[in-house]
Amino acid sequence: MRKQIITISGCLALMAAGLAGSAFFSQAEAQRDGRTPVILIVDRAQLIAQSKAGKTIPEQAEKLKASVEQELEGEAGKLKKEIESFQKNASLMSDEVRQKTEQDLTVRSQYGLPQRVQIMEQAFSGVVQQAQAKILVESQPILKDIVDKRGATILLDRSAVMYAAPETDVTQEVISALDKKLSSVEVQKISLAEIEKRIQEAQSKAQNQ
Repeated sequence: MRKQIITISGCLALMAAGLAGSAFFSQAEAQRDGRTPVILIVDRAQLIAQSKAGKTIPEQAEKLKASVEQELEGEAGKLKKEIESFQKNASLMSDEVRQKTEQDLTVRSQYGLPQRVQIMEQAFSGVVQQAQAKILVESQPILKDIVDKRGATILLDRSAVMYAAPETDVTQEVISALDKKLSSVEVQKISLAEIEKRIQEAQSKAQNQ
């Protein structure tokens, strides 16, 4: 499950590595040619928060979160009813059935439900991060065009810079171009049933290998 999720931090790290590599070679070329390095700054967090596509994520995320919570509450309510039913009817059961039922309910309440909550939280975080990552991916060609147009030799993320002259920050320029290219991004829908199905398929596949 975790391996399939593309996290925003992972995407940022990959982009940073790519930009760093490009900056290194560009700066080396500039030094050989006797040119002064031209540095540009971009705030990738703002690309997500302020772009049209980025602004479509919070509302989708809130609705998805509410749906996830409702599904988990349903699971908790179902388990609660089963426990109450067991407590009422335990005296009517044979020792073997009572012990087995009690063990099953204990496992589900202490491990099963909490595990479901954790899985859904991870899945929710993952699909939101995937949507954010798409915005960063779509911004890469725009960044390259701006770097080429301005003859820049180094492009840094705002988070890595203590101070930079305002004219070196191309964030709003990128957002303007990004808005023309991408007006919305979809946050993938998830459900507990679908997540559990994927887990079971993965486990089955692993056992057959």
